[in-house]
Amino acid sequence: METLALILIILAAVFALYWTFRIKKLIPKLINLGMVLGIVILMIPQLKLFETGLYIYLGFLVVAFFYGLADPRRSLIDRLVICLMSAGIFLFWLWTVNHWAGNTIYMPVFVLLIALAGMITKTKLRNELGFLVIITMDAIAILLSM
Repeated sequence: METLALILIILAAVFALYWTFRIKKLIPKLINLGMVLGIVILMIPQLKLFETGLYIYLGFLVVAFFYGLADPRRSLIDRLVICLMSAGIFLFWLWTVNHWAGNTIYMPVFVLLIALAGMITKTKLRNELGFLVIITMDAIAILLSM
């Protein structure tokens, strides 16, 4: 199962990198590149920078949360999808890194439910698709590895 989770994360990072060159907005581009950088650092074991890669990834999750919170041109549903997905996966990794009890199965499921709700309500998140795919694949990979 770990190999499948790893492949999903790598595919999501490649898609986000591709999507970075397709969009025009600067902040989603930076979030995509930051998350991909964190994932690349995580995936190279010879670097021995696992924690650094995870902290870069978490930092850009916080940036994504505040981007969703502060973008006044978006509808409330679009902003909620961005904020709740990034906050959900951030809380999962925060709990995991600190070895706190609870939250380990609920947050990935919560993130997937928010992604499903975003698809059902047909949110217009074209520019944010790169990092939202990374977050969604991260949640799926977490569930597969449990």
